[in-house]
Amino acid sequence: MTQPLDLLAIGAHPDDVEMTSGGWLALAHQQGHATGILHLTRGEMGTHGTPETRQAEAEQAASILGAQVAFAGLRDGHLHDDDQSVRVVVEQLRTLRPAVVIAPYFTCHHPDHEAAARLARKAVHFAALKGYHTEQAPHRVTRLVHARYSRHFEPSFYVDISLVLEAKQKAILAYHSQFQTVVEEDGKPLTRMSKPGFLDQFFSLSAGFGLKAGCAHAEAYLLETAPLVPDPVTLLRQGPMQHLIR
Repeated sequence: MTQPLDLLAIGAHPDDVEMTSGGWLALAHQQGHATGILHLTRGEMGTHGTPETRQAEAEQAASILGAQVAFAGLRDGHLHDDDQSVRVVVEQLRTLRPAVVIAPYFTCHHPDHEAAARLARKAVHFAALKGYHTEQAPHRVTRLVHARYSRHFEPSFYVDISLVLEAKQKAILAYHSQFQTVVEEDGKPLTRMSKPGFLDQFFSLSAGFGLKAGCAHAEAYLLETAPLVPDPVTLLRQGPMQHLIR
């Protein structure tokens, strides 16, 4: 039995989590929390790289962020929230025992990301039920959070990643097969992510979130249910507020 995780990020493909939540993972590690990443697939259908390459890159990226890494072994391009897939993720949750889980948002350009969101929600629910039998004991996740992928939502909160931006960048660049400028070879074209300038455009998003949140760079997250706040005054007095004053 491993040490229970404080924070676990679930992604459909290697590099999804690093791009959406690498900052929070790096920050949580610096703050002394036990963190982990669960890749549902190994990116077998990616234009560039092999599953073996993607797994090695994922392990390097996790090391940079200070996170454990696990692979669910589901099929890239064939993610569904069916009973068998849910059981696989439930077993991972009951093994890793995270307090907080980050999953994709339910609306995205990529069907695997949407399926991963539904799959995570179901698995979090069934992992807590005594009547759902696996070899591991039930585990109740305290909070399920959704990360911003390619579709906008009004965030429930932002995480200031300004001080860990370099770690997030290094973790993304660990996926050399995906983010280098790849010449067309063997009929494989340049992808949007491998073209020059993509990462500059990508990090402009976190700068935009930072502008809204009052910091240099931020990540955006959604809670489906509002948390109970014991001391609202102390919470609301934290952080810069000058950006709200005109």
